[in-house]
Amino acid sequence: MHRRFVSCYENWLEGQKSDLADLLHVSATPGASQMQLRAIIDQCMRNYESYTEQRRTLAPKDGSTFFCPPWCTSFQNSVLWMGGCRPSLMIRLLYSLTGVEIEAHLEEFLEDCWTPINVGMMALSASQLKQVNDLHQRTLRAEDRMTSRLATLDEDVGDNPLLRVVRERQQTETARNSFISVAASSSSSCTQHLGDVNAGFAAGWDGDAAAALQTYADGLAKLVEEADALRMSTARALIMEILNPRQAVELLIAAKQLHLSLHTWGLQRDRQNGRN
Repeated sequence: MHRRFVSCYENWLEGQKSDLADLLHVSATPGASQMQLRAIIDQCMRNYESYTEQRRTLAPKDGSTFFCPPWCTSFQNSVLWMGGCRPSLMIRLLYSLTGVEIEAHLEEFLEDCWTPINVGMMALSASQLKQVNDLHQRTLRAEDRMTSRLATLDEDVGDNPLLRVVRERQQTETARNSFISVAASSSSSCTQHLGDVNAGFAAGWDGDAAAALQTYADGLAKLVEEADALRMSTARALIMEILNPRQAVELLIAAKQLHLSLHTWGLQRDRQNGRN
């Protein structure tokens, strides 16, 4: 099972590299048509949907694995939200790209010799900016709701039935320790009876604990599925509905470069710290 989780991510990582190469190629192609741009965008979104569907299949197997995945680096795990990136990160990346383009032309602005740009992030219209802002606010509210649900789920770890299992185990262990000296000096049948009783209690505790942990893991799996759906819907709204094809290609390039670079830098950092 562990191999299936790792393979899912490794295949996605290789797909990211392949998609990035295609995006860079079409972006650098002079006079690339809207159809060419749209084709690579559709390809990227199909691959993302396929990855999300694979995760949906795996999440019920062990939802907790997605919250500290062994296939990610330590740095990546430190910034995870619900098993992945925050959906709003894509929007923040769009804002950053727009700012970078403005900075690149700042001198032209100041010298009043700027020629309006009709492509790229600086060409975002007022209507697009409003749509992006509305999407950003909706996404942040959805993130907050899920974060609150995760906090509630985390707090449940300190409640029943796990707390009851821990206390009952401790009470029985205390009674057992006080009785063990008596059992040791009694007949072998008494000792055997004590062993049978302890085994019965242990089986009950382990069963209750396993059931409680499974309930918690199921809750985490549900959150991962909902978070993936939010990531998918946010990306689709931004890439397919708000931005024009050229802008969408630029954003996808930046997103994939960021993801792949963070993974590479995280691996280097882990090696330097003796984690790999």
